[in-house]
Amino acid sequence: MFKAVGQLIAGTLIGLSVPAWAGDVSISERSRTYRVSGGTIQAVVKSMKRNGPVSELHGRRALAMADYRFSHNIRVKRTGDRCRVEDASVNMRIFYVLPRLSQPKRLNGRDRARWRRINGMIVAHENQHGRYYRRFARDLQRALRALKPQSNCARLHQKARTVRKRLESISKNRNRRFDRAQYKPFNRRLKRMAPRR
Repeated sequence: MFKAVGQLIAGTLIGLSVPAWAGDVSISERSRTYRVSGGTIQAVVKSMKRNGPVSELHGRRALAMADYRFSHNIRVKRTGDRCRVEDASVNMRIFYVLPRLSQPKRLNGRDRARWRRINGMIVAHENQHGRYYRRFARDLQRALRALKPQSNCARLHQKARTVRKRLESISKNRNRRFDRAQYKPFNRRLKRMAPRR
């Protein structure tokens, strides 16, 4: 988990296995913003803590958040007494929730520059989660395509579910390690740019 001055910046991982077919990896991204305001950089940071998105994973407000939904499918073919994967499809949608300063002119020049740096740090952090999610989608498709033939198709589908769960766990751990590694340096930079008065 990645906290910033007591608040969370987290990548929430949610997978939905529903029928979809593209025969490839399809990834789309969408961003939305929430409004923050203040006459000082300290007030802007407080506004982020008060108005940021709620992380379902951690049960608290976040400064920003990256999330995803995905579906996957395998096309199978029975040949003789074996069932094998012909192709695999993964469809992923990545969502970002990011802060937007509603009245930047209320800040003096120095605080506007600080806001741009803080916002840049937040966007870079969430974009890294997005890269990890895309990596998970590509890894999942490759692993599904590489599944070994099984004696029946039900067993092959069970193997696919097992692979998905294993790769989801790896992806979650990758994102958590990233958050832990980023926590202290991000927190130090944020405190330096928005020191308590």
